[in-house]
Amino acid sequence: MSEKKEQLTKKNEDFIFRFKKLLLQNSQLSTDKIMEVTNEVEQKLIEAQGTGQTAAQLYGTPTQAVQQFLDPKKLAKKLHDYKFWNLAADTSLAILMLFCAVFGLSLFFSKNTNNQGAGIVSLFLIAALGGSIYTAVILKLTPDPKKIKNAKQKNYRWLYLIGAIAAWIIGFIVLGLLPKVINPTLPPVAYIILAVVAYGAFRWNRQYSGLKGGFLAISQLSQQARLEAAQAKK
Repeated sequence: MSEKKEQLTKKNEDFIFRFKKLLLQNSQLSTDKIMEVTNEVEQKLIEAQGTGQTAAQLYGTPTQAVQQFLDPKKLAKKLHDYKFWNLAADTSLAILMLFCAVFGLSLFFSKNTNNQGAGIVSLFLIAALGGSIYTAVILKLTPDPKKIKNAKQKNYRWLYLIGAIAAWIIGFIVLGLLPKVINPTLPPVAYIILAVVAYGAFRWNRQYSGLKGGFLAISQLSQQARLEAAQAKK
């Protein structure tokens, strides 16, 4: 950061100072995002100095520059900007919430509950395993628009997908064989309550991490990243 500022002209340093001050006044932006945006503008100013372009020519006034970067589309996090555990938790909780609701309702309306439903331990582990593997596969197979992969690397990603599917199948089978002593089937109401609790945790994780989207946000983020990567190749 300090090295960049030493390379800026005094006018550009003043521009950056006022630009950052205006960003700090916007409570929507986190400290990390403000730093990221400021660094991006600094780098572009440094590059522009070599061609004789001024900050005014690039961005206009500091206020106009801030308005550009307050565009939700520009500030929105991309798939590869999120931490793995945030994405995995979101996907796992979505799976857990769905499974609990389905098992709870099916048991609630069924007359014979002796051999129906899933054990609570296997249910939690299946959701965690499924969410983690699905997240890992999506991150591996979805190209980062900032780091476009070449064709040879794609072949390795598909091998990774095959291994992930095998791990999911084996894990699903093993977890389904857990004895009822440590993996009991709960009453219907318990599953429904767990579905509500899982939904609460699901919403909290989304607010904490800034994730937005439908039931599986990671799928929408993956589609956006693929479109941006395709455009970057043109």
